[in-house]
Amino acid sequence: MLQAHWSGYEIDSSEAAYEWKVKEPEKLGTLVRSLLSSGYFVRSYYLLSELSLQRLRDYAAANDPDETKLLAALDKQIAKFNDRRFTTVGVRIIEQLLNYAGAHRQELLAAQTFRFELTQQQQEMREDYGDDEEFEPGGFIDEGIYYSSQEIPWDGVVLDMGCQLVGADKLAPTEQRKAYKAVHASYKQVGLLDELGSWFGPARDVVQEAINRRHDLSLRARLNPDATFTTTGRWMDDGQFILPYYEYLLELAAKKTGIDLGLYVL
Repeated sequence: MLQAHWSGYEIDSSEAAYEWKVKEPEKLGTLVRSLLSSGYFVRSYYLLSELSLQRLRDYAAANDPDETKLLAALDKQIAKFNDRRFTTVGVRIIEQLLNYAGAHRQELLAAQTFRFELTQQQQEMREDYGDDEEFEPGGFIDEGIYYSSQEIPWDGVVLDMGCQLVGADKLAPTEQRKAYKAVHASYKQVGLLDELGSWFGPARDVVQEAINRRHDLSLRARLNPDATFTTTGRWMDDGQFILPYYEYLLELAAKKTGIDLGLYVL
């Protein structure tokens, strides 16, 4: 149960997440492409894991040189890498590389292709928090125990990308009404409607403004030590008042794609 607290400018900031277990790893890329093409995601995606793609390219070049289409696509993507900003990535290469990783998951595990240590920042965060738990690369990662996405280890990550859910004005009329009703109830439950109404007046529809915006989230595919895949993602929102919008659109996209998606709040 989500509990949010509103008091003037003081809002509890938190992250929320979704997750699903991949039943057919060989079709992981096709599944992710189907999700992104469901009509509920903005067709613009950017990479958060450039090193993972570089490692996959090096593995494929050394072990599967006949994978010319995959290698050409990876080379083209890697050529776009930029130290100053995230680089965009298309659904075709997302599908290619994830399907390849799914089909070669045992070999990639044996080669430790996606074995990552904690970053320096993550090590410092653990010291600051007094976390005595030892991190061992190659083990299972339970993302649900990490309050912040910055704390989540990279170990096993094949792809990490940023994306957005469309604004409500891009939805079908029936979907718009349902989304509005859900978020309106969320705002009302915590007293946000009255608070914002006192600021802006009754003529301004703060709920409609909120849901008409694009909403950021991530999508991460992780190769687990038992050769299974887990796909997860997160977003941050002050108070999670907009959570019903994420929940509604992700459920629509999951149903259209045929995946069993779970959602939780950190």
